[in-house]
Amino acid sequence: MKKFFAIFAVAAMLFSCEEPVPETTLSLDNEAEATLNLATNAVTKVVTFTTNAAWTAAADAAWITVTPAEGVAGTAIELTIAVAENEAYEGRAGKVTITAAEKAVEIAVSQGQVDEVNVGDATILYVGYEGGEVELPVNHNIEYTVTSDADWAVVGGTRALTTTKTVINVAKNGSAAERTATLLIEAAGFEEDVYLVQKGNVFSTNVVEVLGDRVSSFVSGPMTGSAVTSLAILGDQLVVCPGDGQASKLINKATGAVEGTLNTGDFVAHFVANDDAGNLILCNRNLYDTTTYWWTADFQLYYMTSATATPVQLINGAKYGPIGAGLEVRGDVTNNAIIIAPYEGIPGVTMAVQMEVWQVAAGVVAEPIQIQPSGYVGTWSAGAWNCAPGNFPAFALISENIADGALFAVYEENAIYHIDGTTFAATKVVDDPVGGNFALNSMMIRTIGSTPVAAMAAGSHFPNYGEAPVVLVFNVSTQELIAQPTTVNYATEDGATFWGGVSPTSDVAIEATEGGAMVYYINNNANSIEGFFIAL
Repeated sequence: MKKFFAIFAVAAMLFSCEEPVPETTLSLDNEAEATLNLATNAVTKVVTFTTNAAWTAAADAAWITVTPAEGVAGTAIELTIAVAENEAYEGRAGKVTITAAEKAVEIAVSQGQVDEVNVGDATILYVGYEGGEVELPVNHNIEYTVTSDADWAVVGGTRALTTTKTVINVAKNGSAAERTATLLIEAAGFEEDVYLVQKGNVFSTNVVEVLGDRVSSFVSGPMTGSAVTSLAILGDQLVVCPGDGQASKLINKATGAVEGTLNTGDFVAHFVANDDAGNLILCNRNLYDTTTYWWTADFQLYYMTSATATPVQLINGAKYGPIGAGLEVRGDVTNNAIIIAPYEGIPGVTMAVQMEVWQVAAGVVAEPIQIQPSGYVGTWSAGAWNCAPGNFPAFALISENIADGALFAVYEENAIYHIDGTTFAATKVVDDPVGGNFALNSMMIRTIGSTPVAAMAAGSHFPNYGEAPVVLVFNVSTQELIAQPTTVNYATEDGATFWGGVSPTSDVAIEATEGGAMVYYINNNANSIEGFFIAL
């Protein structure tokens, strides 16, 4: 028994001599290193820590790496933390966690953004002569300022959108000369110039001086009608065709000066138009003679590539009926194009809403087809394009692909219709876009950038209403109005001297230009040919 107690006492004594297991320790040598705020470039940072146990280290973001990833107990252990370059315009954050047994220490890692102030592609802003507000889009993630070096372009406030837009208030340009202001964008470490270009007040040319006084009618037997004056673009010139057999006049687009007549040889043009390639299209006109109850000439169509080029014939003779004004061409007539012309409506003779269509492929014109839109009945129940010779439809193809259809409006109804390019069904898309005693007289659609844009001219039903023509610039895809400039010249109670006694049918032409589009039109009530710039 004594032996047992002795053994027990020795065991107890041995057990009481074992050292207790120490508590795990883990700490950064410098507590300030628990937060690392690093620059945008690739950076390496070394931190030290102490632990009495084996340890591991890991980052929670791919752009952070740690070396080494593990180790044994020690003091002043060095851990290298490396971050990749931050190429984003936003800052980012992550963390490194050091773990030893049940202990853990976190190091917060943040990296700054790339500071940026830019205007993207908006290095030049265009605005029309009428002035107004223009917005300068600035992409930025730091504060910036905008200053102007011109007193006619005043920096206004900002509009907080996804990209901040600074408003520039532009005064009207009273001269014909284009002018430029420099907008300076400044921020810490950044400086960028944006040029604001304002177009000059485009010319206004007196029609009487161009074409002669009262070139307003044709006579065919006992019937008198409007000589529809038409307008087209040919390089640096406008072509103005009086529509009564006189030679077309050439006008300098920049100055409005008359530069002579267009030489078409033996061919007499009664109407001019453009294709998308810039070629000038010319056609004669089937004038109806009530003494013979027939038309005075076969329809013919020519094109010219320049003012000095010899006209080339494309079409000789309409197959189905009388073709009047209102010709529409899209594409390139020297290659692939589509040509459509409405029939001339003669009261008591032909009032059908019909068109003749020619397809041009590789410069060769196919046999025409006849189409008759459905779903349209005129306001006066005539069911026709026209109520008299010369009151032809405002008609324009949306593209050179007939499947895209067309827009049209007629003298007798103030509305815009769409013709389906497959079924030829007509559907009203805009009701009364102008209002008052107006009718849409002409229309031309061209693609500006990637947007199909229609320029439309409207005039009074009768000149003695004393209302100036209105020009509409219209987004075909969204059916939204882009601009509606109006003339400042009004007819007198006696009507316009140039178009007195006839409906003031006006023609319009549009072309893409740097920063937007130029629109030209004939203002019958003011006896002028006018032009203006639209920023798009």
